[in-house]
Amino acid sequence: MAGFLANVGVNASHTVSSPLYADGTFELLPIPEAVPWRPPMLRGWRDKAVHLDPDFTSTPATYGDNCRRAGRAFSLRRAQQGDLIVFLARLVNHHPGFYLVGGLEIEEIKSDVAVDPGQGWWDRNAHVRRARATESWDRFWIFKGSPKSKLFDHAVPFTRKELTTVLGDELRWPAHRTELQTIGSYTRAVRRMEGPGEEWLRATFLS
Repeated sequence: MAGFLANVGVNASHTVSSPLYADGTFELLPIPEAVPWRPPMLRGWRDKAVHLDPDFTSTPATYGDNCRRAGRAFSLRRAQQGDLIVFLARLVNHHPGFYLVGGLEIEEIKSDVAVDPGQGWWDRNAHVRRARATESWDRFWIFKGSPKSKLFDHAVPFTRKELTTVLGDELRWPAHRTELQTIGSYTRAVRRMEGPGEEWLRATFLS
């Protein structure tokens, strides 16, 4: 069994932020699409087409990524049924921070989607929506979540302490970079872990 840590949602490069509220609840805003809105893509903040991924609003929950083409997602090619993807996001209250916001326990994988697969559990995934809107199928992968998959009710802080717990204590923390910048650099690519890191992620997911 393995655990994966995937950084999702809008970040510092976007013109909006995912809000964190005083009681620990939050809104996870999806990134904008690079193409104009057209059906069946979703229309979101500031009337942009948005890439809702992961999608916990549908049953089953899904997550997609370009595991064959995008270096940040290469580790997900090793994912198997029963593995866990935990999602990290940049949330902002008075100050930005990283938080764990949900998790998807993998029940099924559809890999290298190069043509329209027809109707199925993947229909509402953002990659499928975009491909059907643009007629561009770029060999993305889609992960189907088990019924345990969920968006958390409250955000879980993810600081230097938590990063060290899941990735080990040999990380470098340059003095010229903030803690937030360093965490962002270590989590830009999807990270795969076994052993104590995976166990901690799974315990957090199940709590």
